[in-house]
Amino acid sequence: AMHSADRTLNLAFTNVSHVVHHFSFGETPRQAIKALPAEYRRHVNPMDGITYAVDKFHKAPQHFIKVVHTRFEGNGIRSYQQTHQWSVRTVKRNTIPQAKFSYDLAPVEVIVTRGDRRWYDYVTQLFAITGGAFSVMSILVGGMHFSAVQLKNA
Repeated sequence: AMHSADRTLNLAFTNVSHVVHHFSFGETPRQAIKALPAEYRRHVNPMDGITYAVDKFHKAPQHFIKVVHTRFEGNGIRSYQQTHQWSVRTVKRNTIPQAKFSYDLAPVEVIVTRGDRRWYDYVTQLFAITGGAFSVMSILVGGMHFSAVQLKNA
């Protein structure tokens, strides 16, 4: 605890709730981010504008961020995609709580391309669905036949 002439401050009772206004990697222009498909756009700055609240003393949030460099072939945009998880950890009574940010930079680059599906992909899917339905129906018919024989013999 810190002491002064008229006040005592116990740092173990610090509330480390916080708001992340902006957290990013790289310098992707905002117009480029808006041009990304929606499923990728939400991973560029996933923590922006979020409040992380701690409701008790001796608790501290810890953030785990995975960062992957991503290149989009069609429009040439490069960005850093992030996944974010966080948890609240309990700290010892005599320890000062701290919000921690741990990040892992992936050593790979993801290249996103848009490809057309070939006609034989549809044919393969059609055969797979037909074969699966035939297999399930055969199993059901076999089970019903077995049950009928068992009931007839009983």
